[in-house]
Amino acid sequence: MKEDILEQLVEDWLVSQEGWFVKHNVKYRPSIEHPEYESKKDSVHSDIDIVAYSPTARGAARVAVVTCKSWQAGFNIGKWLERLECEAEYNQPTIEFQKREKWKSFREIVSEKWLVSFLDKLKRETGQLSFTYYIAVTKLSGKSIDDNRQLLENSKVIEKRFKKHGANIDIRLLPLEEIISSIKLRMEGKDTPVLEITNIGRLLQLLNAAGLATN
Repeated sequence: MKEDILEQLVEDWLVSQEGWFVKHNVKYRPSIEHPEYESKKDSVHSDIDIVAYSPTARGAARVAVVTCKSWQAGFNIGKWLERLECEAEYNQPTIEFQKREKWKSFREIVSEKWLVSFLDKLKRETGQLSFTYYIAVTKLSGKSIDDNRQLLENSKVIEKRFKKHGANIDIRLLPLEEIISSIKLRMEGKDTPVLEITNIGRLLQLLNAAGLATN
């Protein structure tokens, strides 16, 4: 099955750098032994979009966990900062239709039982609990983007949740523009125009060769 296009772009961005190994759609779910486990709510797996490992890096930089949100309207940092610093709350069952709770897009951050299972899976996949957590998005949106970005990437509330379980999280927002710019910068710094090894790299090379703007 084809991955989300943003997942493919992030993978290309990672593997175009030296030393990265990437795994997609790593499934996990709360343990039935967790005191808050509820079979009706927790029996379906979630998945980590991308887990990447670099044996040449150190500390949190050695492991990259990426959640990809290819929302067309972009990622409203201020609104999501507020949601991510709140605890998870399930909708109460009613006869009326209720939309999926928005926190479920980041259940590994806001729900204790999902966070524990997330860390357990990450430890089994990579051998460590220090990692960089990337939120890959189409674009950043909302008010005070720069200020709110700093607040989210340095959230003490989120950091404390993970430290409670012996984990160190380094949060980074990764908009598509920065992914493309990073790949282009690396390509422009090469001594010879060798054919790119990734799909996005080859596409950018082709667009440049055709004289089309890729800014």
